[in-house]
Amino acid sequence: MKKIKWIIVIALITGIQSTAQTYKIDTSEISFENKLRPCYQVNYDASAKTVKKAWDKYFKKNYDVKITGIGFLTNKDIIRGADVTVTDISDKRMDMYARITDVAGGSELKYFMSFGYDFFIGPAEYPKEFEGMKKILNDFSVDFLNEYYADEVSDITSQLKRLEKDIKKNSKSMKKNRKKAKKASAEVANGLSAKNTAMDMENEEKKRKITDLNLEIEKIKIKQQGISRN
Repeated sequence: MKKIKWIIVIALITGIQSTAQTYKIDTSEISFENKLRPCYQVNYDASAKTVKKAWDKYFKKNYDVKITGIGFLTNKDIIRGADVTVTDISDKRMDMYARITDVAGGSELKYFMSFGYDFFIGPAEYPKEFEGMKKILNDFSVDFLNEYYADEVSDITSQLKRLEKDIKKNSKSMKKNRKKAKKASAEVANGLSAKNTAMDMENEEKKRKITDLNLEIEKIKIKQQGISRN
């Protein structure tokens, strides 16, 4: 049974390795103000809420841009940076939008910008500026995903430590129970044996969780290796 499990694990890791690129930026369109607007689209493993917070943090830190539509009292699908200057795109004032929604397996981000009413940046009208948008989306994606996956590994590592601590604690208790059982009556010895059986089963379950969590870490590491600009 264990052999079959590890064959599945190896096959899964191999499958992940065959799709090395962790994220992919596509040119797309979004319906906004009753018209289709050009945009970039990218999907992440993280939830929409996590991506929104990271988007806000990134633009505040790198471009001094305030993002509206996200916060304690508001959580809109489309978040906005109004009347901003992002020199990596243009010296002109612009409006920046991102629609970030939860989808199966994570979230979808659609990112678009305009120079004002109905002057939306796209590959046909403003190709240079549209490429500048892609550069920023790549910068954000690399920065965000490296931090996100590092946090995921850190969280799983903490879970592993707790599980290993619990196993060690149970093993220590089981050892004490075996010593007590040698000097105890048959009734007490049977009770201690039953406790040990329960703790042993608990340890086996925790060991299975450890195996699964270690696999998750390997999967995340492969995704980290696949973080590359596109």
